[in-house]
Order: sequence, then C-alpha cells, then structure tokens
Amino acid sequence: MVFENLKESIKDFTGLAVADKKAIEELVKNIQRDMIRADVDISLVKDLSDRIRDKALEEDLPKNLSRKEHVLNIVYDELSTILGEKKAEVTVEPKRILMIGLFGAGKTTTTAKIADYYRKRGLKVGLIAADVHRPAAYEQLEQNAEKAGADFYGEKGNSDAAEIVSNGVEKLSHCDVIVTDSAGRDSMNKELEKELKNIEKAFKPDETLLVVPADIGQSAKEQAETFNSAVGIDGVVVTKMDSSAKGGGALSSCAAADAEIVFIGTGEGIKDLEVYDPESFVSDLLGVPDLSNLLEKARESIDEEKAMKMLEGDFTLKDFFEQMEQMSSMGGIDKILDKLPFGDKLPDNVLEMQEQQISRYKVIIKSMTDGEMSDPKLINASRAERIAKGSGTSKKEVRQMIKQYRQAKNMMDKFSGKNMRRGNMKKMMRQFGMR
Repeated sequence: MVFENLKESIKDFTGLAVADKKAIEELVKNIQRDMIRADVDISLVKDLSDRIRDKALEEDLPKNLSRKEHVLNIVYDELSTILGEKKAEVTVEPKRILMIGLFGAGKTTTTAKIADYYRKRGLKVGLIAADVHRPAAYEQLEQNAEKAGADFYGEKGNSDAAEIVSNGVEKLSHCDVIVTDSAGRDSMNKELEKELKNIEKAFKPDETLLVVPADIGQSAKEQAETFNSAVGIDGVVVTKMDSSAKGGGALSSCAAADAEIVFIGTGEGIKDLEVYDPESFVSDLLGVPDLSNLLEKARESIDEEKAMKMLEGDFTLKDFFEQMEQMSSMGGIDKILDKLPFGDKLPDNVLEMQEQQISRYKVIIKSMTDGEMSDPKLINASRAERIAKGSGTSKKEVRQMIKQYRQAKNMMDKFSGKNMRRGNMKKMMRQFGMR
C-alpha cells in the first residue's frame, strides 16, 4: 500500500506525550525511511526532511497551536507540495479523451472507469477500441463498456487504428464524451509514436491522458516526459495505487515532471477511480478523514432522502438494506468506514456485512410481509420459521439478520441528536454540493 509505513510513523508521533526535539528528529528520520521505501527520489526526500526539521525546530509556535499540531501542519504542507499541491480540475462537459501508455499500465480498465465517471455526471459516453495489437483488448473494452453503461465501437480484425477511430467518431457522434483506448508497447518507440500521432490526427482529442502504474515508482517521471515530448499529454492517471508500495514515487515523480495527475486508480472495480487531490491524500496519511471524497461518492450512489433516513436513524428494515446495497456500490462498507473518524468504533458485525451476506439477507427480507419489514418486532418464533422456509435459510440466520439490523439502527440513532438534526444535516450537505 502507498505510504503505509509513513502512516504508522505519523500515528506513532501523534501518540507521544511531548513533541520535543528528540521526537521531531525521530519523526523526520522515519519519514525519510518511509519515503525512500515508497521509491521517492532520494534528493527530494532529503530536501523535504530538511525543510520539515528546520521549520519544526526553528519557527515560532503559532498562536493556538500545540507543538505537535504545528509539526503535523508542517508535514502536511510539505508532503502536499511534493505530491502535486492542488486538486486536479476535471470539467464535466462534452469532450474527446485519448488514453495512452505502455503495456501493463491498465489503459483499457481505466478507459472504462473514466466512462463510468462521466456517465454518473449525466453525460452520454462512448468508447472506441483502438488497441489493435493486444489480444483480447477488443473483447475486454466491450465488456467493460457494458459495465460502465457506455456505448462501444470497434472493428475486430482491422489493424488500422486511425481508421477505426475515424469511423468510431462518426458512429458515436450522439455521445457527449468519447474515450479512445489506444495500444501500448514495452517502451516508447517510433512505431508507437507514429500510430499515436495518426490516431490523434483522426480523433482530434480535447484531452490526452497518460496512464502509468504506481508500481513503476520514479520511472513515472521518465514516462511522462517521454510521452509528452512525443505526442503531448494533458494529464496523468496513476493506476494500482491500492496495491503498490511505490505509489509515492510515482506521484512525486509526475509532480516533479510538471505532469498533472488527474485521476488515481484505487482498486480493480469499475468505480475505483478518484479525482486526484494531494491535500485529501495527505490528510488521509495524517489520520484526518477525507469526508469530501466520501460525500462525492455518496452523491453518485445514494438517494438524498434515503441518506437522510440512514443518518438520522429513521428507516425501516427494507430501507436499511437498500442503503447497504448502495454503500457496497461505493466500494464496500469497509472502504467507506476507513474514511470516517468513528469507523474503528463500529461493531465488527457491520463490517462483516459484505456483498454476499447482504444478498442473502435480501432474500430473507423478500419473504417478509410489509408489516414485518416496517416493524421487525412482530417477528416471533413462528414467523421466523415461516420466513426461513420461504427464503431457504434457517431461523438462526433470520434472527442474526434482525439482530444486526437493530444494532446498526441503534448506532445510527446516536446521530439523531443536536449535531445531526435535519437542519444541520442539510447545511452540511449544501457545503459539499449535495443540495
């Protein structure tokens, strides 16, 4: 995982009783070690650690901040600087996007993720399969286009990528956003450069995005510079951020090459794509919940009124499991809770309610009457037996589901007090663009 060790070092520092010189020196030493492990350039690491040390030990303590808070603020600012400084600006408007990169970068999967991103924001999206070299690239993009709810165009057997793109633009003219998946090579060469230039001429992209995997670390800088020199790039998508320890090197190298990171891939699923925000990324490292990103996902997946019900504890058994389904579509319950400050305090049984279990519980719910869904207290032993037979489960599973629902509902009821009244909830949602 990216900067996993750094996160632990920050956690150890925040747990100290006193942030004295010894503690600061130890933190700087750990940051150096952890960033080198993440394949960040050594000279960059040295400059970063020197700035953190100098500011932490020499600057006057700001008013209303403890020494520990001051040090963490310095670390936050310095890490944000080397990882890109500002959040990427993604315009949601009609456009043509060309995806480029080498073999193994994850272009085809990322192409579909980007289609899903724009479709969720109300635009009609079409995908063009212009990778005429990799076996099964056509089939993979076609399948992913269906998952992303996008139209698809390709010409199986045609080896002229530029011709396919030209025909695809015409066939997908009804789409607001057209994304072209191009072929890769083991390295940038004259053949790839020529093909990409021909595609560019036929496609006339508004944006060209370079896809690089996090596991190449510092080499991301060289790739960004090479592709930019050859065909020009408008941004970078860094994939495999969830599984590579070298992601820090990839992010910092792209920033050093003045190549804006637009998106990061955070998993294998079609929804595992985020607009890159260095500040949120660093906030997560420092243990600050990334609520803005969580609410962005909530806007895509959860109906507002039902979200109100869930947060305020005013929901039935059926409402509850509808929300569980929608939370699963946001990347899994565990991923959501990781971004919340109270996530580690939730009952273990909530975390266990993953997709298979939710699906099984829905079968149980469908065997209930409307009255039982609205008021599970009606479910006595004979009713539980009837529900179990109707759903092909056991009475034990029926009771277990009801128990988990009640525990989760009780937990949600805690948020219905002064700080979570409907007026305050609406105010918070307006702040994040949900109203």
